[in-house]
Amino acid sequence: MPQHTGAAAARPAIGILVWSNGDEPDVPLLGAIGEAGFAPRIVTGSEDLVLLVSDDPDAVVLLDATTSLDEALAACRRIRQLPEGARTTICLASSKRGADDEVDAIEAGADAFWNASVRANVVRAFVARAKQRAKRAAPASGEVRRTTKRSSRVQVTDQAERQFRALFDNALDLVAIIDESGVVQVANAAVRTVLGRVPEDLAGSSVWDLMHPEDVALARQAHAEALAASGVGAPTTIRARHGDGSWVTLEITERNLLADPAVGGILFYGRDVTERIWVGAALQESELRFREIFENMLDGVVQIDEETRSLVQANPAFCQIVGRTRHEVFGLSLLDLFASDDRDALERVLDEHFTGRRRVSDTLRVRHKDGTLRYVDFGTSRIELSGARPIIAVVRDVTARRETERTREMFLAVVAHELRTPVAVLRNGIEILRSKIGSLPVGDRDTLMGVLTEEVERLTRLVGDALDVGAIQSGSLALRPHRVALAPIVASVAARVGPQFRTSATLDLEATDAWVDPLRFEQVLTNLLDNAWRHCGSSTSVNVTLAIEDAFARISVIDDGPGFPPELQSGLFERVFVPNGSPTCGIGIGLWLSKRLVESMGGEIAAHAGNGGRGACVTFTVPRS
Repeated sequence: MPQHTGAAAARPAIGILVWSNGDEPDVPLLGAIGEAGFAPRIVTGSEDLVLLVSDDPDAVVLLDATTSLDEALAACRRIRQLPEGARTTICLASSKRGADDEVDAIEAGADAFWNASVRANVVRAFVARAKQRAKRAAPASGEVRRTTKRSSRVQVTDQAERQFRALFDNALDLVAIIDESGVVQVANAAVRTVLGRVPEDLAGSSVWDLMHPEDVALARQAHAEALAASGVGAPTTIRARHGDGSWVTLEITERNLLADPAVGGILFYGRDVTERIWVGAALQESELRFREIFENMLDGVVQIDEETRSLVQANPAFCQIVGRTRHEVFGLSLLDLFASDDRDALERVLDEHFTGRRRVSDTLRVRHKDGTLRYVDFGTSRIELSGARPIIAVVRDVTARRETERTREMFLAVVAHELRTPVAVLRNGIEILRSKIGSLPVGDRDTLMGVLTEEVERLTRLVGDALDVGAIQSGSLALRPHRVALAPIVASVAARVGPQFRTSATLDLEATDAWVDPLRFEQVLTNLLDNAWRHCGSSTSVNVTLAIEDAFARISVIDDGPGFPPELQSGLFERVFVPNGSPTCGIGIGLWLSKRLVESMGGEIAAHAGNGGRGACVTFTVPRS
């Protein structure tokens, strides 16, 4: 039971004093003290309290401030003014505690300010800390307690404790004092914002229980280092459970202040780095994503130093365009990689980059390591990077596109030229028929009609070939393959085209079926015979063979004309290929079109020069099934 003490009461040795201003202390407060296992002495007068503390400066004083906060603060100040009042552990408690009351209590010298409904474990931890403090402050045997020197030390200690308490309570980061085993003695108000918990509720609990199970071992290791070194433990990043159940990432540090009378424990410091960790992880993920994109872009990307115009970074696509490794291009001047005729244009692009235009581009020629020139679209973009403005350039290889454009232009020019001849013949023939239809002899009229018919067929072939080129390039060419007997088709084509040659085409045909589109097969064979006539003339002879070769049928067209030089063999099947000096007409797509048609039917085609440089042999295969 609590013991009451009046003004005339004896002054036995005391441990815990509960002061109330003339009334019984708050019942929940007494209940928590009793539940904590303590039997306090109740004091109802300020003078009695001062006398009792003077006799036992190591006492724990709990001031009930519910009735009058001002009187409780005054009692706290009187205790601190005693010669050894700094040794006394003082706590205010009130069920009416306001936001600014705790500050007033600290300024008056209180060690803590509780709500009157404080829990027993908080009381127990508070008393334990007071006992540790009293143990360190106890005088040695034979020491005279009240001396001028002692009073001076007490005043210094009192001032240090006040300064520490002010820093402790006003810190924005979580600060707690824990003992050697990790039990919280007291925590500052920042625990509310950092962990969403009440400071008093943490007293008496273990810091390890607040941590993620996977992080406890690492935190204990840092704790052991702080104990062993009597200094600062290594900063450690751990996850702590927030009051709402989520995890908060803390960077914790421990400082061993067990020997410091102002602290008497281990200072546990925790800074909330959740956002920093999240931002760091997001930044790392962003950098990895950027690096992945940078490394795998099909276009070349380079970073250029704005002062020296040298290359700082280059991705694999750019290195492939210039035929060099990253090590080889690093530090090279950008100008040295471009054709000398294009360097002025490149300089203009770079200069315009610094005039404020966000994107600048031009088509230039870059020099490959093997000496060849490749066309590229070169464009720069302005970006901000850590306050700097590096030049970031995108380099797209458009050599194939330029070649396609050149070929298309050449093709259109050749087609336009070739169309003029049949159109002119048709126009002249029609004019003759219109003006002389009545007087033209029958023989001449038939001859003229034959010429007109041939030119119409020629015009039809030209238009048909041009349409087939477009269909192949767009992927819309339609094939209708089925099983077909090849010998009759070969014989029919040879009979139709053969009379153009000096002698009729000779045939060596082996009966076989094949899986082809008969119209396209006939078109290929007609193109090959027509090509032989165009480039060899009517004085040559031609031989057509058909044979079985495993799962394929092989068709060969062999002539004894002038043939072709070996250096032209690789370009025979290119579009718009006309050998230099060829006197023959044509739009130069016969072999190119034949190759695409044969491959579309599942076969292959090749050309070889004849023996002794005379003649040529063009062979193609088609599948038999």
